[in-house]
Amino acid sequence: MAGRVKADQASSDISKYSIVYNRKKGRLPDKYSCLTAVIRLIYPYNIYMNEMQSGNELHHEIFGSILDRTEMTPFLLLPAKDYATALSQAARIMGNRGFDIIGNTILQDSEKERANGYIKSVYRYFLHWLFPFVSRQLEGLAALQSENAALYRRFLNTVGEIESILKDTEFRRIADEDPRHLFLMASSRRYPRVFYGYRDADFDVPQAWQQLACSMLKMGHLIKSVEEDSQDINDYAQLGFFLEGQGQSLDELYCYDWGNPKHIPDNEPAKRAFVKVSTFFHKLKESLTFNEPNGCLVFNSGDGVSVDIVEIKARLKSPESMFTKLGKDLEGEAYDILDILAITFILRNMDDTLKLFHALQKRGVILQENTVSRSITQTLFDSPESMREAVRRLMVGLAQSGGSYKMPEEEDLMANAGTFYEALSVNAAQNLHSSIGHRKFQCKLAFSVPIHRTADTNEIIIPGTPVYAMRDRVCKKTRQHTLGVELRISDEQSWRSSELKGDSHHDAYKFRQLVSVMNKIFSNRFRLSKESLAQLRRDQEVLFP
Repeated sequence: MAGRVKADQASSDISKYSIVYNRKKGRLPDKYSCLTAVIRLIYPYNIYMNEMQSGNELHHEIFGSILDRTEMTPFLLLPAKDYATALSQAARIMGNRGFDIIGNTILQDSEKERANGYIKSVYRYFLHWLFPFVSRQLEGLAALQSENAALYRRFLNTVGEIESILKDTEFRRIADEDPRHLFLMASSRRYPRVFYGYRDADFDVPQAWQQLACSMLKMGHLIKSVEEDSQDINDYAQLGFFLEGQGQSLDELYCYDWGNPKHIPDNEPAKRAFVKVSTFFHKLKESLTFNEPNGCLVFNSGDGVSVDIVEIKARLKSPESMFTKLGKDLEGEAYDILDILAITFILRNMDDTLKLFHALQKRGVILQENTVSRSITQTLFDSPESMREAVRRLMVGLAQSGGSYKMPEEEDLMANAGTFYEALSVNAAQNLHSSIGHRKFQCKLAFSVPIHRTADTNEIIIPGTPVYAMRDRVCKKTRQHTLGVELRISDEQSWRSSELKGDSHHDAYKFRQLVSVMNKIFSNRFRLSKESLAQLRRDQEVLFP
């Protein structure tokens, strides 16, 4: 009755403040903000008064990031006083999140299977990717006995606690039995009766289970968003799963035999991605030869400029890395992932960088219209003076390709060096994660690739197959697609000193990124203060000498 009186009083109060009043005075009184007023008009007062017990929860529930939440408190579970009602309401919750629900309360078996697929992916991400990598580095860091040693051990203990619940037979049984159970467990702190009547008993969800269920839903949201936000990005995720399933490392794709592929995906999304990546490598290898006397690859521009290359590295962004990237940036969307394929050219000499950049332009790998201008970053050269020799080599190469052997004047050299340095270095300060501690040239490309399909069967034509070789004689239809490529150029010495040691080591950067994501997923249990982060970087300098 008291709640009804308060609700009636709220109704009376809110009627005093019209939209006209709000416009004239600039705002409603603090007690009744505009957002609060709108929400009270939308939701029944008794529901609103119940929800107000947690302060700003309504604002948080509607506008907050799912990664910020410590529990799930959906409105649809408010009437859930027992398990049967809660399960039906959880079906409606899933129906609001893209699952096909019959009669607004029944979750089909096929949709249960689909949802369980996301849960399995969460388990795989936690138990087979995230925790093993983080734990290995935490053990190495803890052994250093630095000022952060106690913090590293606490993180290790927390990982162990989470792992033990994930592997708990009863927790796993309940989570696997019905995907809706995760919603019920995650909401059980607010709605403790959601499992009353489950298997003819009243089950109280342990707090640790409630917290982990919420974390699993957060991770499941990230995994599902790759599929929802961009079908294009999901294609590459499916390709990653396929290649990993075939035992192919995603970090060693340049050496993969794209001309005679051993494995071709069966499912359509992975097959589309396979064709796009394969087409890129076919395009790239058209310009490469192997110099036997020098024992290196040579990239030829087609107009007389050639560059010796010690090694080419290529990696496909793993599905797990995609999930991590989305978790790291709360504002990020799957379609913002622009480094699906990363390709690195390691040169003998850094002064050949501009020559290779020119050669890649001439061969149509880098084009003005396909380059993300804000991504262009160079940290190889420290000043226009240090770029002088690279500019000289480029100018000489271009002159020779045109039939001239005249050496450039010093004044022209320095003028061009200044222009190049300014143009290529302007974004370094804005791309701190890509520039601090690293010595390389890089840019991101939206590389255009055609995908052919046979006109009669609509089958994708795969590069490296007989039908692809005779595609000019096949009746086909073609559509244009793009492949997000991060292109990097460095030299042997710079690559070793900046990418393979210290806190710039890839595993060091990856660890810091993962800890940041873990802190969001697991409700601030992996928080690093600024002081602790600074010490972590110092420790990683020791760990990766």
